[in-house]
Amino acid sequence: MFVDREEELARLKGFLTKSLEGNGQVCFVAGQAGSGKTALVRHFVEQALASNDQVAVAAGTCNAQTGTGDPYLPFREALAMLTGQVPAKKAEGGGSDENDRRLRTVLVRSVQILVQVAPEFVGILVPGGKLIGEFGKAIAEKVGWMDRLELLTEKKGLATGAGETPAEQSRILEQFTTFLHKLSQELPLILFLDDLQWADGASINLLFHLSRRLESSRVLILGSYRPNDLAAGRDGKRHPLEPVLNELTRFYGDITLDLDAIPVEGQRQFVDSLLDSEPNALGEEFRAALFRHTAGHALYTVELLRALQERGHLIRDGKGRWMEGQTLDWSTLPARVEGVIEERIDRLSADLRELLQVASVEGERFTAEVLARVQSLPERGVVRQLSGELDRRHRLVVADGLAQVAYVRLSRYRFAHNLFYHYLYNSLSDAEQLYLHRDVGQALEELTRGQTEEVAAQLAHHFEMAGLLDRAVTYRLQAAHRARRLSGHDEAAAHLVRGLEMVAALPPGPQQMQLETELQINLGMVLIALHGYASPRVDRAFTRARALLHDLGDPPQSAQLLLGQLVFYLMRGEIGYVAEEGKRVLGLAEQADDRGFILTSHLLLGVAAMYRAEYEDARQHLENVIALYDPALHAELAHQYGQDPGATAYSFLSRTLWLQGFSEQAQAVSATSLKLAEQVDHLYTRTMASLHAANLYSYLREWARSQAEAERTISLAREGGYGAVAANARLLRGLAAVHQGEIEAGLAELTESLFMWEASGSGLVSYGRTSLAEGYLVAGRRAEGLRAIDEARYRNEEAWYVPEQYRLQAELLLLEPGFEAEADALLLKALELACEQGAQALELRAALSLAHLYARQGRQVEGQAILANCYSRYQEGLDSIELRQARELLTTGQATTREPTGPGLKEEF
Repeated sequence: MFVDREEELARLKGFLTKSLEGNGQVCFVAGQAGSGKTALVRHFVEQALASNDQVAVAAGTCNAQTGTGDPYLPFREALAMLTGQVPAKKAEGGGSDENDRRLRTVLVRSVQILVQVAPEFVGILVPGGKLIGEFGKAIAEKVGWMDRLELLTEKKGLATGAGETPAEQSRILEQFTTFLHKLSQELPLILFLDDLQWADGASINLLFHLSRRLESSRVLILGSYRPNDLAAGRDGKRHPLEPVLNELTRFYGDITLDLDAIPVEGQRQFVDSLLDSEPNALGEEFRAALFRHTAGHALYTVELLRALQERGHLIRDGKGRWMEGQTLDWSTLPARVEGVIEERIDRLSADLRELLQVASVEGERFTAEVLARVQSLPERGVVRQLSGELDRRHRLVVADGLAQVAYVRLSRYRFAHNLFYHYLYNSLSDAEQLYLHRDVGQALEELTRGQTEEVAAQLAHHFEMAGLLDRAVTYRLQAAHRARRLSGHDEAAAHLVRGLEMVAALPPGPQQMQLETELQINLGMVLIALHGYASPRVDRAFTRARALLHDLGDPPQSAQLLLGQLVFYLMRGEIGYVAEEGKRVLGLAEQADDRGFILTSHLLLGVAAMYRAEYEDARQHLENVIALYDPALHAELAHQYGQDPGATAYSFLSRTLWLQGFSEQAQAVSATSLKLAEQVDHLYTRTMASLHAANLYSYLREWARSQAEAERTISLAREGGYGAVAANARLLRGLAAVHQGEIEAGLAELTESLFMWEASGSGLVSYGRTSLAEGYLVAGRRAEGLRAIDEARYRNEEAWYVPEQYRLQAELLLLEPGFEAEADALLLKALELACEQGAQALELRAALSLAHLYARQGRQVEGQAILANCYSRYQEGLDSIELRQARELLTTGQATTREPTGPGLKEEF
């Protein structure tokens, strides 16, 4: 028997009342299949709509077959209702015509809010091209924001989706939360998420985030799940929904309506009692699996257990106890259970039975349109058979609403119990299953008309079961791309690993090698997001990909894959490799005649050249990027490689110009980078442009401005969850604090941020260690500063800052007397190297330090001659701080401002 429905309805109404008052609520309806969860929710929704003329419902359902590999599936379905892609009245859990009318009244406002606060959803969580249909589009054009929607659609439609860090998921969580909060100010919402036992990890994360962040919103989150499936776990581990439910219960109190608490408890007790009626060594995993397959039904449990014993899947050990045998097959049901189900199925006509067999191949959830194509039947007739005979009369299937996939709407159904699904599928021979999986996959391909990414996981499953492994691998790749775009990195990794297992079974040859190469490159990028640059798994994936590309003869189309690989090696600090390999990749990009690949190759070569202190080459490559770059054509590259190439080129060009002595041009180019980063509206690009600007101000010794820009970077990085970037910005903030007199606090932040940066696996650590040495110089801590300089030069491929390292080492040595000769040699070495590199800014610094040293030694004329020679070559930036120092020293013989060389000293500007 079930618990009192009136009592549960009253509890649901209580949750709704609180949410309408602006205190967002979350609750769950739990129960086995057939316990009445859906009926209760529908009845509650009907009453809520009837008693309140404001509230509306949006719903989404998880998928048993592919849901765990399809990120944010139920939330995407809810968004489809809220943005007009699927009429609410035709969606499962979506309510009536009245609910559809209410959602349509805020349709344009809903999409407008989406564009304003969650622009990254357009083309990712919702398809931009069909976002609001002609009705909404007409109104949107009148209110004047359609141009932005079209721009977002164009940009996102081109994206291949790198999802560069786990921070992408953080942005989705924040934007979805903000979207629901703002929309609920217009219209209170019930967000119904059905069958959460099948939810993917990303959806569970979003559910938890929403539940904790919507306290001040007019939103009721209502979820349903099957407790027995949670008890069975997932992939041999604890079900990921369980800790979320426990934490939300701890936070909110009793939020679960268990529709079969007593029956479930009793049924599970029956399973345990039956097993324990004889001596056994059967553990919790087996008991949970038996309960999950039978739902505690006495006949099913007894017969299934007996069949497992008779078939040798359960055997007795030496003590006469039942235990699991070497093989355990849950897929074949025992004869008496088959008889019970077969009696139901035998009532069907042959054509209806065949229709359901095809449906079982598609999965526990299936679509009428796919069945119609496989069976060569009219779609309307199939819908009539499913909704009429099979649903209302035989109660074997249940209507499950509409789904918008690509440009078509699919009519969804599900089996009333998974035992019907298993029985029908197992009634097919192996050959029938194989060919039907092929037919179902092809039908789904045809229906989606080339827009297959949204159903790529399903297609991969069907073609794998059909033995068409090359097509299955292709769709695994596509499913991984989709998961990466949605920041479902765990899901993407699972698709790629399975793809690699399948590709190993393909016949050797170029196609197999090309598929494995793509899988390895994509797996490497996903593993960076999951485990950081230092992960050995990342290195193995890229090493294998590089070997495969070499064996393939480095075809032109491999340029895109190699570019992604080079980003990894650049961040690892392997500058020499990027410089050499980048030339080869540029050649491949030019062979492919792809402008986007060409400019990205130039960008990597320009950055590598700058780090190697090859400044003329760096400028040439970076200026090539700027000449080739067109925001309208290349904005998608920000999503593919992690940053917008145009803004990044301007950022690195600003540093190169400063090094060459053009500080005014450097500042102008930096301002252009910041402006372009705002225009492309890519958070990581904006964050990095801000970081580069903070760096430039630190080079210019404008510490207050550097600190302010570093603060802005930290704020942006916090918004995106970019831990490594935040660490880099905190390093600059710490250095600025030291130079402005906050020595201990600044050194503490320098040390902590450097540790965080290096822990990310980045190899670009030389500048950070050098900055730490500079902080110790200001503090007068000689030994620690010298140690930092030694660490900066260990395994250092960043030649660009070596002159400054020599100069700082000399200044640190001079903190104690008796090291003048050694310091002199180091400063001359810094001066000579900076001159060879064409680093006029670093040459000026070395000349200033030499002039001060020589003045103390009575060699003022010699020092001023060196400084004058350097100063005379400057044509701009004469008001910059270090040039003012030089001018004052040349004019008066002593500068009033200079680099600090002792404890407690700081610049007076």
